[in-house]
Amino acid sequence: MDDDDRVKHYIELWKQTVAVQQHFNDLEWRIRQLALTALTFALGAAAIAARERSFLMIFGVRFQLASTLLVFGLILWLSFYFVDQVWYHRLLIGAVKHGETLERAIQTYLPEAGLTLTISQASPYRLSVRLGSFRHSWLIHSRVKLRIFYATGSLSLIIAAIALQVSA
Repeated sequence: MDDDDRVKHYIELWKQTVAVQQHFNDLEWRIRQLALTALTFALGAAAIAARERSFLMIFGVRFQLASTLLVFGLILWLSFYFVDQVWYHRLLIGAVKHGETLERAIQTYLPEAGLTLTISQASPYRLSVRLGSFRHSWLIHSRVKLRIFYATGSLSLIIAAIALQVSA
């Protein structure tokens, strides 16, 4: 196989790899959209239940229906996290790593190739915190960003559930 055929072969592999990356990225965003819809529904249903001051008896313990709905919302929210982070995000990372490997091979023939590599390098976010003399900085990669997203929703549901139950 001559160099021109090899480059064409690599380019076709790379195109397919980028299509797979786009597919997994799209799936993850759809999962997050559904998760936000479920979160909104849980909060809305809990607000209505709180307004109505509805209660449930579970094993002889009185629970606000609103806080119970939020607990179920949390379970649903965490199931979206599982599908997103544990299932599809790992596949996206695999596709990205494969794209990076292909781009390194392509760069032998086309030094300017490197979209996946460039995106991977640009993706991490540097978070810096300064509190008085305390200064620290973290490089936040996509997995941590994803955890922050789901942790924020989880904390919202937990705090609201506890607040509603305590106020009963």
